[in-house]
Amino acid sequence: MTATTQWGLDRLPPMSDQTYQNLCRLIHQHSRIHLTPNKLILLSSRLGKRVRELGLSSWDDYLHWLQQHRESELDTLIDLIATNHTHFFREIVHFEKVSSQLLNELLRHSPTAGQVQRCWSAASSSGEEAFSLAIVLSEYAAQKPGGLRWQIDATDISNRAIQKARQAVYPMDRLGLPEPSLMHKYFQKGSGPFSQSCKVKDELRRKVNFHRMNLFDKNYAIPQPQHLVFCRNVLIYFDLQSQAELIHRMHDVLEPGGYLIVGHSDSLLRTPHPFQALGNSIYQRKR
Repeated sequence: MTATTQWGLDRLPPMSDQTYQNLCRLIHQHSRIHLTPNKLILLSSRLGKRVRELGLSSWDDYLHWLQQHRESELDTLIDLIATNHTHFFREIVHFEKVSSQLLNELLRHSPTAGQVQRCWSAASSSGEEAFSLAIVLSEYAAQKPGGLRWQIDATDISNRAIQKARQAVYPMDRLGLPEPSLMHKYFQKGSGPFSQSCKVKDELRRKVNFHRMNLFDKNYAIPQPQHLVFCRNVLIYFDLQSQAELIHRMHDVLEPGGYLIVGHSDSLLRTPHPFQALGNSIYQRKR
């Protein structure tokens, strides 16, 4: 009896520990995402639909398919396992600090920040973080005599997340903006079947450049040096060695005096780093 007839087309046999380890190894090689042994069920649930779409009847069949179509299928695999939980103004203290303190400090001490403020949302997911930062920069520039030139590069390893970010359409009930007036100023409400959604206005969208990028690519396709880097709630998905490598690369991307902001769920306590800790998960590259 084959696996297909035994389990049915809509159900797969359990994934073996060996197959799980082989998949984890491929995922780590391609993305540095570190899956612990207790994530087997999570991986199975996220990949099951894809395996059935391919007409495969077992996890070993999928592993063989993955090895035969490595270049294209690995990107699909990463899209399926990447966690894209985010929302507007998540961990709002970071945006408050940018507005009230960090931008002022950069303009006061940076030799290039006055020309153009360069910011990087390094794990931008579906775009909410990058657009939240764009709103903060736009509001700051509007209150500053002479304005402020700024740009944001937003990157993510997930093609699916980047496509959604470029569309810039979000459910109304998930905006969570700190000020109601920001809704009319920066978003266009949908109509008809889209009445419960809104879209970021073009003038803000044009200031944010979304593109796919692996944080462990050999070269970063973003302008350098950066003045402000958001790399939040992503370190937790990497092993300690990868975390240390990434933190040092972020250091090198930043201008001296520039700021790295990580997530409250991230921790650099076990990771040696060259930054000065400022509290609230904010770090500064020493001048």
